[in-house]
Amino acid sequence: MISKEEAYDIIFDINEEAHNVVWDMWIKADEEDDEELREEASEEQSIVFRELFYELDEETQYAIKHYSKVDESFRDDFDCWYGTIWL
Repeated sequence: MISKEEAYDIIFDINEEAHNVVWDMWIKADEEDDEELREEASEEQSIVFRELFYELDEETQYAIKHYSKVDESFRDDFDCWYGTIWL
């Protein structure tokens, strides 16, 4: 199984990629200072994050789920990026 640090790097990178996908939404929300648009951007980013997560191989997904269950800090970040729908 991959280490917790490796797993964290993977979810961090996935979140960065998801953020880049919805970058224009974030920019528009900031330019318009619109909280509703920020919520939409966040939701869309979580959707992209989940799509990218499920593209990972099963062993990597398992490791990430494992660390989410045993490490509170890891879980907090993962839950924030994954969104309101839990595995």
